[in-house]
Amino acid sequence: MKDLQPNHRHLLIVWLLALVFVMPATASAQSADPAPQSENQYNDDFHAFIIKRLKQNMQLREKSMNKQVQQLLINLPNSEKLYDETFVRITTDVVEDTDENGTPEINYVYNIAYNCHHFEGTEDDYPSAAYLWSSSNSCRAICNLTNQMIGQELSDIFAAGRKTTVTITSTSDAAEISHINYKGEYGDFRYMPAVFNDENVRISLNQKDGITSNAQLSYIRAQSVRHALEGMDGLKRTNNDFRFVTRCFEMTGPHYRRSSLQIVVHGAFNQAARDMEAALNNDEYVDFNIPYTAENANSKTYALIIAEEEYMAPLPNCDFAANDGSVLHEYFVRTLGIPTRHVKVLNNVSRQEIFDNGIHWLKDIITAQRGDVHIIIYYAGHGISNEKMLPYLLPSSVDVSSLRNFRSKTGGLPEGVVLSGGTAEKVLKQGISFDELTGCFNKVEALSYTFIIDASFNGIQRNGKEFFNIKKEIKKYRSPRVRNDIVIFMACDADKTAYSFNDQHHGFFTYYILKELKFTRGEATFQQLFNNVTKNQAYESSLQGKLQEPAMIIGGKLGNNWGDRTFINN
Repeated sequence: MKDLQPNHRHLLIVWLLALVFVMPATASAQSADPAPQSENQYNDDFHAFIIKRLKQNMQLREKSMNKQVQQLLINLPNSEKLYDETFVRITTDVVEDTDENGTPEINYVYNIAYNCHHFEGTEDDYPSAAYLWSSSNSCRAICNLTNQMIGQELSDIFAAGRKTTVTITSTSDAAEISHINYKGEYGDFRYMPAVFNDENVRISLNQKDGITSNAQLSYIRAQSVRHALEGMDGLKRTNNDFRFVTRCFEMTGPHYRRSSLQIVVHGAFNQAARDMEAALNNDEYVDFNIPYTAENANSKTYALIIAEEEYMAPLPNCDFAANDGSVLHEYFVRTLGIPTRHVKVLNNVSRQEIFDNGIHWLKDIITAQRGDVHIIIYYAGHGISNEKMLPYLLPSSVDVSSLRNFRSKTGGLPEGVVLSGGTAEKVLKQGISFDELTGCFNKVEALSYTFIIDASFNGIQRNGKEFFNIKKEIKKYRSPRVRNDIVIFMACDADKTAYSFNDQHHGFFTYYILKELKFTRGEATFQQLFNNVTKNQAYESSLQGKLQEPAMIIGGKLGNNWGDRTFINN
């Protein structure tokens, strides 16, 4: 298939004219850069932000799909199981192009291929002279996985009536062919267009004459894959244009006999881009147009950001946790004026790394500054509560793969897993309880401690799906007691669910914290911030059918004194 590499300058001009990106006058007052910008510069920013956001969304799905793919391959029955040296990989992209009428479109590109690294694993490729898609374990796997991904993870992208271009690449090795019987499973072909060894060709093939060339063998392998895909549910609702790329290598060996897929869904994100444009005009995105405060204005504050998104299988990832941490870092530095060196971000780290590179880092700073500092700790990721409903943070390194409770035939997390006894203890030992986290600072005096926790502890993920739980000994949740000068902002009570705000690529709680920082430039008191987050988060989450109300845990002797605190401390 022709490589999708558009003339970006031309497309940008056409795209801007087509969508008419216009920045509202009110946004200029909150520009991320103190210097004024022209309308054209804002338009460019809109365009770049939209494409970046779409790519982020697809990268998140790509990670989730590959995680599922690897687990599904592990759980295949022995008759279909791939060798350990065979790897299947899905890659995706968001590509700007124009349709046949010259109209701009934003397309989704899906690729799936496999690779056998060692000789002992190459039995997963096509046997010599075989052309049926099912004769290659790996080809069968990528077809079945594609069907499953389209039906589950990508159903909104592969919407009914959308146009797709499906490019099937199939290859053969240099083994000479005198004659291979063709049973006519896919009909006869006469002068059919294809690409063979990078040249446009016409392929003819019929049952009577059989297969007499490597070009025909590669082509009929591609046709076999097409036949398999057309018989699956995944591509039945879209309008599909199949194209065939074939190749004969100059060497022999099974690893030169393979098939791979690329599917382009045309205009997959056209409507999403228009919706984002409208939201940008209303200044609804906290990731865009971040306000700026004087550099290093908040020099006594130090912050630790822990973002746990990518978990070890079979545990699911925590949607948008990485973006939560990344954007919060920008607000800490740009909006709150915390010096860059005073903010540390830990992405996808273990319990030990949190202590070694995070907690101990803060404690050393507090000691060096003799307590004349304000400390902020933020966490986004999964959580769980023990038998007494005490919340635990779960680092991404939590390993449950060897525990029988987490084995599933589908490769995902089994539904309704409830742990008890020694199994629960093995998991909790890998987490960090609230008592342990806050206790690290019991004997380390500082001007203030503020924790922001965006996690669920009730056995439900951000996306509303079941996580896992631990059998409870008590029926009612009670907030943990913490030291006197700690204020903890929580996404919700530990027996409730903290959801994700999918359109904004954040946890609900983090999004509304960021929104308050954006529109108040960090000058709101904790009481004002909490009141506004509570009101706005509850309203929007209820509209989406997943009511979520934030909660707070206040140090025992603070009383109402916490309410006048702010994040800006000179």
